[in-house]
Amino acid sequence: MNWFKIIFAAALAAILVVSTLVALFGAGRSVNAALRTYVLKVEECQYKPRILAPTEEGNKETYVDEQECKVDYNRAKQDIAEGAGMFLVSAPLAWFMYRQTRRMMNEIK
Repeated sequence: MNWFKIIFAAALAAILVVSTLVALFGAGRSVNAALRTYVLKVEECQYKPRILAPTEEGNKETYVDEQECKVDYNRAKQDIAEGAGMFLVSAPLAWFMYRQTRRMMNEIK
C-alpha cells in the first residue's frame, strides 16, 4: 500500500469536511438574515443619548431616554452578502474535494 496516497486522501477528506462546513454556515447565515429581516421583520432597537429636557415646573430638568426601533435592512444586506460570499467560495471547493476524495478512495481499493 502506498502511504503517500493514504495520507493525501486523508488530507483531501479533511479539506472536504472543512469546506463543507464553511459552505453550510455561509448559507445558513444568509438564510437567517433574510428570514429575520424580510420575512419576520424583526426590529432592532437603538437607544439615543440622553436628552436634557426642561420641565414646566421651573428649574427641574429631566433626562429623557429615546429609543428608535426599526428593521435594519443595511445590516441584513451585509449579512446576506457575507454568507453568500462564504458559500460561493467554499461550495465549489467542497465539490472539487469531494470528487478528488472519491477518486482517491476508488484508486486505493
